[in-house]
Amino acid sequence: MRERRRDYEMMIVISPLHADEESVMAIVDRLKQTITDQGGELTDLNYSSPWGRRKLAYPIREYAGGEASRRNFTEGFYVLMHFTLASMKVLELERTIKLTDPILRHMITLVERRKHLSRDESAAEMAGETHDDSEEKEKEEELVEESDD
Repeated sequence: MRERRRDYEMMIVISPLHADEESVMAIVDRLKQTITDQGGELTDLNYSSPWGRRKLAYPIREYAGGEASRRNFTEGFYVLMHFTLASMKVLELERTIKLTDPILRHMITLVERRKHLSRDESAAEMAGETHDDSEEKEKEEELVEESDD
């Protein structure tokens, strides 16, 4: 049975201790390799402005590589990735993320594809009508006009 491929968006926050260009690219390459090994495809990668190194909304206590105690991080390096992957393979990607120590936080969300509607259809949808309802109303009006004659 063929699995359905879906579009996902993933945001990761990398420790500022590993925020140099080489370390970030190594982490991204590891995740990209995991996605392609699972039969997925990376469609977009963004860590430039407004992403990149940013101040966190709240401090994150996390173990830093090799240290015995937790450390408070107030900054992180944000990376935004878009990819397609079979829904059953996302667990393997999350496993890889959890085993990658420099990643402080991550979030994977499903991106819903929206059907593009014409202006008339979207106006009818906002008014609570569907395209079929408006056709039925027109037919009813024609029948009323014919019965009046």
